[in-house]
Amino acid sequence: VENANNLDDATGGTITASIDTTESVDTLKTLTGTTHAYTIVIADDDAETSTAADLNTINEKTTGTIDASAITVLASDNITNIQTLLTAGNDAEQFTATSFGELTGVTVSDETLDGEKLADAIDQANLLTEDTSVVFTISAATTIEGSEDDFTALLTDDGNEQINIENQNISVSGTISVENANNLDDATGGTITASIDTTESVDTLKTLTGTTHAYT
Repeated sequence: VENANNLDDATGGTITASIDTTESVDTLKTLTGTTHAYTIVIADDDAETSTAADLNTINEKTTGTIDASAITVLASDNITNIQTLLTAGNDAEQFTATSFGELTGVTVSDETLDGEKLADAIDQANLLTEDTSVVFTISAATTIEGSEDDFTALLTDDGNEQINIENQNISVSGTISVENANNLDDATGGTITASIDTTESVDTLKTLTGTTHAYT
């Protein structure tokens, strides 16, 4: 990295090179320039300590591909950074085909969590691992916000044990069916704030479960 930066300082041209595979994530983040074609391999020592922000920063330093196959855990970060990284991970022009294939865990640090981004990040992880094994730990969020479609996806993820939403408050944009409201009530001990579909009949509305939710 040091010599790559020396070359970047010396020339306005493009540097095409493979960075030493022993360089740490912290060192790789110090690469200068954003137009060079560096081939980069993330070292085994950084398999469980790197954040999505760290890897996004490194990705911005090269037009070449990054081999992140060593990454097994993404350390605590916000869902925007995580979604950005995992989406890039599925782009063969940015990351090698085996990158994140051994990913097992991701910690999400948002206090108010965007359900759409969370659902998409889980989908991206599932594409990378070709299964539903990656566990997303929601470490700080007291509220998850999203549409009915977002929560339908997240309920599936919850059923697959990829997330646990048992303690979060739920805020639904738009409307939600009685069936999905009851599914959310079954999943969480938090308060659900939502507008129930106006087409639901009285007989169906009587089947709403829970007594502490803020339904319109």
